[in-house]
Amino acid sequence: MTQRTKYFQLRLTQEEYYTLKQKSASYTSVSHYIRSAIKEYSDIDAKRKFQLLNDLSSFYRKFQDELSWAGGNLNQSVKRANELAVAGFLTPAYMTEVLMPTINSTRKTLDSIKLELLNVTKKAIE
Repeated sequence: MTQRTKYFQLRLTQEEYYTLKQKSASYTSVSHYIRSAIKEYSDIDAKRKFQLLNDLSSFYRKFQDELSWAGGNLNQSVKRANELAVAGFLTPAYMTEVLMPTINSTRKTLDSIKLELLNVTKKAIE
């Protein structure tokens, strides 16, 4: 191993100092923590992985509510169609005016999610 002969001085506030001490507690020394952080930050693959995690997190946040909303609407429409069918009141108008638009809306939502997921996946494998 190469001898470490260079010295670096850094001024910190009291809060920064305690934060650095806390974060470096699991390392053999603060110096080891800082060298590891520099190495990790300089690693291009680590940066890409971090960006991918951010992209995936953004993807899930973006589509979680939308997918839940679309699924809820579809479930309600199909449940109502089933109730009408059991009672003998299911009409072609309900199918064309309520159920099919709900199905088409859900399909558009799913297609949008699949396209966005494909884009995120492409970024991941590049």
